Amino acid sequence: MDLSTYRRRAQLYVSESNFERHRHMAGLKPTLDLAPLYAKYADVFAPEAIQELLILRREAAPDDEKRLRFLLSFAVDTAIDTTVRDEDEKLARVKSTATVQVGGSEMSFHSAAVKLANESDRGLRRQAYEARRKVIVETNGLRLERVKKLHERARELTGRSYTQLYQFLFKVDFELLGRQLENFLGASEGYYKSRLERFAQSHLGLSAPEIAVWDTNYLFRGSVYDKFFPEGRLLSILKRTLLGMGVDLKKLKNLTIDSADRPSKSPQAHCTPVSVPDKVYLLLRPQGGLTDCLSLFHEVGHALHYCFTSPKEEFEYKVLGDYAVTETYAFLFQYFTLNDDWCWDFLKIPAESDFLEFNQFRKLYLLRRYAAKFLFESKLHSGDCYDPDELEASYEKALESALHLPADPSAALYDLDDAFYGTHFLRAWIFEAELRQIINARFGKRWYSRPAAGEFLKSLWAFGHRYSVEELGQQVRLSELNMSPITQELR
Repeated sequence: MDLSTYRRRAQLYVSESNFERHRHMAGLKPTLDLAPLYAKYADVFAPEAIQELLILRREAAPDDEKRLRFLLSFAVDTAIDTTVRDEDEKLARVKSTATVQVGGSEMSFHSAAVKLANESDRGLRRQAYEARRKVIVETNGLRLERVKKLHERARELTGRSYTQLYQFLFKVDFELLGRQLENFLGASEGYYKSRLERFAQSHLGLSAPEIAVWDTNYLFRGSVYDKFFPEGRLLSILKRTLLGMGVDLKKLKNLTIDSADRPSKSPQAHCTPVSVPDKVYLLLRPQGGLTDCLSLFHEVGHALHYCFTSPKEEFEYKVLGDYAVTETYAFLFQYFTLNDDWCWDFLKIPAESDFLEFNQFRKLYLLRRYAAKFLFESKLHSGDCYDPDELEASYEKALESALHLPADPSAALYDLDDAFYGTHFLRAWIFEAELRQIINARFGKRWYSRPAAGEFLKSLWAFGHRYSVEELGQQVRLSELNMSPITQELR
């Protein structure tokens, strides 16, 4: 195998496929047309290429092993993706073209999700939820077949089960992570349940047991705090925050921000690195208030990471590797909203407001939700059970046990993250809490006003994905990744 040629073609595939996904998610084209790209670059993720990479990695010196493992992970991921491309394109087409009826009005499947988070009328929320649920249920057969194919292809290509494969590629001990998360769920249970009851009453006028599945998104939308997050000023607030750190968005010619509203545009904010560091897209669909702010700052964290990645880094370290790293930077910026000084300096949120406590509760809800999803996905991907009723019951039990909220079992496979991506979020939450402690200690809580803090972050961003969060943790703190900092937040 000529590795230089392989890397060049792999880089072209990543760039072209990411641009195709960006255009589809942006609502600029109704279909996600990956099949032509799979055909064009079939040699990059052919079984023969994967076998050669396996051999090269096994025989490589330590310095080369990581780059080859990143390439192998990319090739295997893409090869598995090609197995389910028909299902993916059908599901993408349904989500981008399906329409539903809510309150006598027709709207897109994506617009109904926005309504579900913003609608104060509980009856209309229920209609929006049930209309979306019908579309999901009708396509769950495709999702189940898709999971079967993922499992079969993983074993065909590598001789490993789906779970074993990603433990090997990530170099993460899933059993250890599972135990850490179960311990965290226990340690944070009391804090979580007391805040759930409190905010259910104050935001919904309901007791926690009265909350229905169509109420959850509205609860965590936090619309009562919208007055602190004026839609027209959020970009200005972001720009001023970054200027304090010595980062001028106007000078980032490699970043394109798309905040236009289109009916078929995905409601999910997204950063797409098409060519790192030269061409990065930031996709937003305004929903107003707190949600906008969190999404904007989260995705800007990704964007800055990619925009400031050193052009001298190799392809593997620019866009492949441990995605917990870029998620860490995204959370670091998102959680300015947990910094009381920043909230006062930029949003004028008074000390007597319960916003910071709500936002900490919201973060904990998401962390517990992803912990529960990981425990469910570990079981799903480790066995050969494809009975829909059993899978749905397992999903429902995992989420309801962690969240003390009703879970819709029919969403089990719709809610699924491929390739254990949720582990990147979980490890990023853990490391972000550590990194924030370090930055606060070095530069103070108002580090967002210190250019030196910006330079420190740029020095980390420049590595791209060269180091995992565990390796970065050892560099900046000389310790193993641990749950203590994120647990301390709940005191």
